[in-house]
Amino acid sequence: MFPSKKRFPRALFLSAIKTGRRFSSQHFSVLIPPTGDGYAVVVPKKIANLSVKRHQIKRRVLSALRALPLPPALIVFPKSSVHSVSYQDIKLELEDILSKIHS
Repeated sequence: MFPSKKRFPRALFLSAIKTGRRFSSQHFSVLIPPTGDGYAVVVPKKIANLSVKRHQIKRRVLSALRALPLPPALIVFPKSSVHSVSYQDIKLELEDILSKIHS
């Protein structure tokens, strides 16, 4: 996980979802909030029923994000197809999404 100072505050989630810019790929949907600083990975029960699987997905995504240049705020929503994806593919896909954001 990111340190608490780098986590996106829960109080800003609803406004971020309403007003943020969205970018999508095959396995991820990424939201760039207009305000706030921090990062979040949201894995609902609909994606992975067991908390062990949810946390595994979250750890893999966070690990990939640590190696990439990030904007000030970012919320990542993995899609259900992320179960069958390798770590390298996760990293490449997030890299592609972030390159769209920076351009």
